[in-house]
Amino acid sequence: MFGYVRLLKNQDYFNKWVMVDPDKKKSYRGVDGTPGFVYAWNGNKQSGEGEQELTNIIEGQKVESEVRFIRPMTGVAKTFFNTEALAPNQTRVNWGMSSSMKYPMNIMLVLMSLEKMLGKDLEISMATLKNNLEKS
Repeated sequence: MFGYVRLLKNQDYFNKWVMVDPDKKKSYRGVDGTPGFVYAWNGNKQSGEGEQELTNIIEGQKVESEVRFIRPMTGVAKTFFNTEALAPNQTRVNWGMSSSMKYPMNIMLVLMSLEKMLGKDLEISMATLKNNLEKS
């Protein structure tokens, strides 16, 4: 499980946001699964443009990255996957992110629940991840 989520290229197969535009242009720098690896994309209106960089890996436990959005709006988010082995064939995975917005966009956070908007997509992505891994 950990070996799978540490590879950013694998998000092509479970991450709802990555899968939204299968025709987007992708480029890579570095070695996937190691800090400093960068996955860049440039796609349609839904996909936008940006890059994700692996920033830290704690073997068997945690994968951290930074996502830098260029369009449709600029921004930076920190993301992580935490894994915890529960049994030989069972692993708990937590996936989260944090971000901040500058004025005036931060006012919109008061008017909408970002967690509700993103939560459903995270749930779909995690269910797809689980399904993919159980098949292999």
